[in-house]
Formats: sequence, structure tokens, C-alpha cells
Amino acid sequence: MAPTVAQITMAAGMDALVNVEVGGRGVVGAMHAAARDAEGGPLCLAAADRLLRTIHRRDVVILATGLPIAPWFRGEQDGPVGAATLARALVLGIGARPVIVTDPANVALCAAAVAGAGLHVGSLEEARRLPTTAAVLDFPLEWAAADARAAELLGSLAPAALIAIERPGANEHGHYHSAAGLPLTEHCAKIDALFRAGRAREVLSIGVGDGGNELGCAKIRDAVLRAIPRGGRCACPCGGTVVPVTETDVLVTAAISNWGAYGIEAAMAMLLGRPDVLHPREVDARVYDRCAAAGANDADAGLLDPGADGVPGPLHGHVVDLLACMVRNALDFGKMYREPRYPWL
Repeated sequence: MAPTVAQITMAAGMDALVNVEVGGRGVVGAMHAAARDAEGGPLCLAAADRLLRTIHRRDVVILATGLPIAPWFRGEQDGPVGAATLARALVLGIGARPVIVTDPANVALCAAAVAGAGLHVGSLEEARRLPTTAAVLDFPLEWAAADARAAELLGSLAPAALIAIERPGANEHGHYHSAAGLPLTEHCAKIDALFRAGRAREVLSIGVGDGGNELGCAKIRDAVLRAIPRGGRCACPCGGTVVPVTETDVLVTAAISNWGAYGIEAAMAMLLGRPDVLHPREVDARVYDRCAAAGANDADAGLLDPGADGVPGPLHGHVVDLLACMVRNALDFGKMYREPRYPWL
């Protein structure tokens, strides 16, 4: 069933919320407008609707995350937190079997985030067999090995969807960059190989990004080149753009990529009529705490304080609360205009 007018209206609000410019980069609005034009409607809703139409109980969903931050070249909390909470939503809402892929250096912090989200962390075999269980796998750093691993995973798991959350992608020269154009190539697993091979097999793919250097942002290449200061020419010897060449079927933009994942969760909860599919703020706080404790920084001061992109952990919980309120109100849309508004009047 197609989303209703009420759901589309509320979904536009969800998009607006998760794209509020809080970080002071000044690029979120342009990226969101371009992605919205390309999609022709609310982005979180488009992603949720495609996921619900495509994934069935026990289907594998592969989520890619992890963006190495210099000079430690370990991941930040933006990405792993959203991947973990979205994995939880896919389990609760559909009964999917999530598999997380990331850089070798980021396996432990992704596993900590997944456990913080309330899921068991197990082997690949256990993740396919057991409920509420996810596997966290490292992906090769070399292209040849990555191509082989991509073929192996697609062949053995037959995933119903591929989702990238704050996952850098390679540019036209095969190099990876931060949003500021700094080089990351040698530290990045070549997960693009998985998404390229998945596209060839017509596997649904979704990208979530906030800086233009993430997998999926090829969909709004021109907007990134205009909006991002280093978009058209990086700060490394490759001399290319920061825009990945690999597209995804749906691109969800957000001020902070975790919020894009939250928005997809909220849209899923709304479409299913199940508010519990969106994780509560208590779970959000726990995921941030455990991810930080495992070595993920906040990508602003570089500290291991819970939070992402300079926004402290508790404030992310408020975004979850607002999305939860929107989900609840979407289930009784227009109630304020029905009489009597309050039964005791």
C-alpha cells in the first residue's frame, strides 16, 4: 500500500527535523534539497517504504559503516550508532538478520554499538540462525580482496538490501576522503565493491550521509561540488573530487548521519503502525556510551565523550524523542481538529 497523504506530510517533518543545521557546516540544506528533488518526496519515507516492501522475515540486510578519523584512523560515533539502532529496528519491525561490515580497525566499536542497541553479537552463522542477533565483519582494505569478498557475501547471504551509513566512498580515482578532502584511502575498507556488485544484481541500496563524501552521494554530485568547500578538489595528491562514484537507489541526507538512520526508523515505525520500532532515548544513550567506551570519538574535539559531530550524547536523545512524538501523532493525524478535543470539555 502506498503511503497516505498524512504519512507523507509527517515524513516531510521527519526529514526537516533530521536535516536541521546544527553543526555549522552550512551544507546540509543544499544537500537535502538536491536529494529531495532527485527522490521526488521525503527521503526517510522513501527509504523506509522500499525496505518494508523488499525485506522479508529472516532476510539478511548488510549495513556498512565506519569512517576513519585522523590522526587515530579509527571510527567516529556517527555511523556505527545509527547502523546499530537501524539494525535493531529492522529486527523488531521485519525480523531481518543484520550483518554489519566495516574497516578492520572498527569492528570492536561497531560490535559495542550493536550490543548497546540490545542485539546479540555473534558469528555470521549465528546471525543468520538466531533472532535478535547481528554479525560484525571486517572488510578487506585492498580492492582485489574486496571484490572477492563482495562476491562471496552476495552469493552466500543473498542480502535483500545494502545500507551505508556515514560510510566513505571512493572518488573517480579510487581514493577516499574526509568531507574536508583529507586522504583516507589506505585506512578504508573497499566496501564500494560490495555496493557496486550489489547494484549489478539489482539489490536495493540506501545511502545515508551528511558531508558529501559518503556512499550514495553520487546521486547529488553536482550539489556536493557546489556546496562543499573541498567538494571539487580534494586536499590529497589524487587531485580529484570528494564525491564517491557509487550511487545508491535512495539517498537520505541528514545534519548528522545517525539522525538519518533515526529518521528511517521513525518512518518504518509510522508505516507499520508500531512506535516500538523506533528505539527509545535510553537505548540511544546506551549505544553512544558503549561505542565511545570502545574507542569511537565524537569527530569534533576528538574526545571519547559520547556524541557525534560535536553534539553531546543527550541531545541526540531529544531528536529521538521528537521523532517518537511524530510517529505517535501520525497514527492519529488531524486529531486536534476533531471535536471534542478533550473528553472532559
